Amino acid sequence: MASAIITSAKHGAYVAIGLYLVMVLVISLSPQSQQTFEPPIQVAHPGIQFEHRANQAVADQADFSGVGGA
Repeated sequence: MASAIITSAKHGAYVAIGLYLVMVLVISLSPQSQQTFEPPIQVAHPGIQFEHRANQAVADQADFSGVGGA
């Protein structure tokens, strides 16, 4: 009985290892077969938008301080 369980566990391990290797092979080869995808809309880098908003916030703050200080 014990040898049957061990044999079954070995076969299960071999099947699991085989499936894992097939999965790794498919995943590693799939990016090479795909073509490059160009989005229809070009989006600006978020850092550029953040810097623009930060500059606007500084300018708005300067305008408000001038109103309250006078």
